[in-house]
Amino acid sequence: MTVSSQLTPSTRTPAGPTGPTGTTPPESPAALFERFAPRLHRYGLVLLRAGLGGVFVWFGVLKAIGLSPAAQLVVDVMPFDTGGWFVPALGWVEIVLGVWLIAGRGQAALLPVLGGHLLGTFAVLLVTPQLAFDHSNPLLLTMVGEFVVKNVVLFAAAVVLTTRPRRAV
Repeated sequence: MTVSSQLTPSTRTPAGPTGPTGTTPPESPAALFERFAPRLHRYGLVLLRAGLGGVFVWFGVLKAIGLSPAAQLVVDVMPFDTGGWFVPALGWVEIVLGVWLIAGRGQAALLPVLGGHLLGTFAVLLVTPQLAFDHSNPLLLTMVGEFVVKNVVLFAAAVVLTTRPRRAV
């Protein structure tokens, strides 16, 4: 029998990667996660952008049409007379912010505007602490307090969405 230098021996043994029966063993959960994580991350960012933008549009529409349950809270926190124009105007600003987020353009300009808006909601904790804290205890949040404090998560999401690196072309 002649051995050719063009042939290389198989590195697979009968009990190799396919197992003794010739079937491929199931992928471990960690390996499966590693394989799908990049795609899930990409889709997760799309869902986060749509979700956060959608919430801004939704809440903005409610303010613009006068049906927001948060309208009185906004009025109570403002240090000036808001008249009948301020809450609807704030609603339109939120609609613009939401559409801007969803569009994904001009993110460097969006972050300070969106950040200012979200951080401004914390005025409730300073101006009307009786509405945000039960028995003046900062660890005992009321429903209003929870409504405001959850904006920490919305702000973090805005930072992630507006600062992620762009793909090289």
